[in-house]
Amino acid sequence: MNITEMRRFVVQDHDLDELMAADAAYTGLAQTYSNRQLEMPEWLGEQLTEVDIAVKALVKATRMASIKKKKAQLLGLMTVGEKRERLEAEIAAEEGML
Repeated sequence: MNITEMRRFVVQDHDLDELMAADAAYTGLAQTYSNRQLEMPEWLGEQLTEVDIAVKALVKATRMASIKKKKAQLLGLMTVGEKRERLEAEIAAEEGML
């Protein structure tokens, strides 16, 4: 990624792998500025922040989807009696909130 591409990088147009690669490039450039005791450009700090926020959001969404899938699998393994008990407990909890 050249400097022009780095400046024009639109976070929302990329998937997690591309964002991770961009993060590595931005972090490396920021470290180079730091190593040379130079002030990091404002655009670089902004891009680092945007990429970080996007990566965290995508990772969270991926994990939530995985949890949802596993909960559905777990529900499929429950017996009818276990499902009934679970629903009764959920109903009782919701009635207690009224």
